[in-house]
Amino acid sequence: MSSEKPNWKRHLTKALVILLIFMVCLAILQWFIIQALFGFGTKMVMEAMVRQAPEGVNRDDIIMTFERVKGRAQQLPFSFIAGKINLRKVKNAGDFAIAANTDESWTAEEINALLSLLNASVGYKQ
Repeated sequence: MSSEKPNWKRHLTKALVILLIFMVCLAILQWFIIQALFGFGTKMVMEAMVRQAPEGVNRDDIIMTFERVKGRAQQLPFSFIAGKINLRKVKNAGDFAIAANTDESWTAEEINALLSLLNASVGYKQ
């Protein structure tokens, strides 16, 4: 009887190790997917804003702001832990962008306000 107990414990240990390796691989895969989605989303919004930007908005400021946000987002979760990005402020900037773009056009004030919100979310002071 005593020889059976260690046998099932060994099988359980092997199963748990395999499950742990699978979970680590899944976490790494999710991290790459999240980075790709952040990169794709920032690029898409940046290109749309540059195209729709009216007079009075510096297009280079739009590009630099979105590059800052993209850089910090690609460093997640470490940039969040270190306090280099505030996800609540990024969410507020996204909510503002959705509300401001309901008519599918941007004014200079809306774009400048959105850029200042995004710069604040990554701790950049102008």
